[in-house]
Amino acid sequence: MKNRTDPQPFQRLNKNHSITVEEPPVDLARRFFVVSSVLAGGGLALGFKLPAAAQAATADSAADAGIELDAWVAVRPDDTCVIRFARAEMGQGTRTGLAQLIAEELDCDWDKVTTEMVSPQANLARKGVWGQMLTVGSFGIRFSHDRVRRGGAAARAMLLQAAANEWGVAVGELSVQKGLIRHAASNRQTSYGKVALAASRLTPPDPKTLKLKDPADWKIAGQPLKRLDTAPKLNGSKIYAVDVALPGMLTASIKACPVFGGTLLRFDDAAAMKSPGVKKVVRVGNDAYAVIADTWWQAKSALEKVRAE
Repeated sequence: MKNRTDPQPFQRLNKNHSITVEEPPVDLARRFFVVSSVLAGGGLALGFKLPAAAQAATADSAADAGIELDAWVAVRPDDTCVIRFARAEMGQGTRTGLAQLIAEELDCDWDKVTTEMVSPQANLARKGVWGQMLTVGSFGIRFSHDRVRRGGAAARAMLLQAAANEWGVAVGELSVQKGLIRHAASNRQTSYGKVALAASRLTPPDPKTLKLKDPADWKIAGQPLKRLDTAPKLNGSKIYAVDVALPGMLTASIKACPVFGGTLLRFDDAAAMKSPGVKKVVRVGNDAYAVIADTWWQAKSALEKVRAE
């Protein structure tokens, strides 16, 4: 089973039953392009160049949108770490596993971690910074663990350097645990959120030059932690494709020829058209037909009333 999210043109079904082919919009607002609010809220943006249009975009608030660290991490004013990636959660724990890998190298507080799935539009606008948007089996972690770990390590390096610069000490004198940076010699302490703005002014390190942690020292990655995707699925807050509702949106339910290579000769839609919410029954190609209705259930129910040959 695969989940592809490559940016492609999509079709919009209109109220007049016509189909409009549209290019995917490049969404520059809110969560993915929040540079202005990042700077205002004391945040950090590192690791890649943003388009000019993105630099002018703002979010409703830094607390809501998150403050960008790099492509993989954003920090909110309350030190919550928003971890982002292009791999979809399909039941195998990919989202939690990748978040653990990033959080491990970042040295943040796991209790303050939340995740976001990036959009194909954002990945396209940023020249594929998140890599291929493909999830199948163990592919998500096997082929992206090194990339995401280095993203977390790069953010950590800049945050520590910012704190060292502020206190006038060497980075090697600092320690960090659960997002809190400490200087033992002077008994000073700060948090990621407080040094994020200063860190954003530093030159990002080359991720390839960073030394990653030895798995033997892992405290978050590889540990049997509670999965991040479980609670939203149980409490009803998770938004699925079937939950999406747009103004004037219609739904189509389709049925293809049950025999491979068969052709649809004709169909009788009289009974289906009498069903509640049904707008139209249309031929799809030369081997299928579909019912267009106000809701999926209305379309699906009416589909069974179509007599096809």
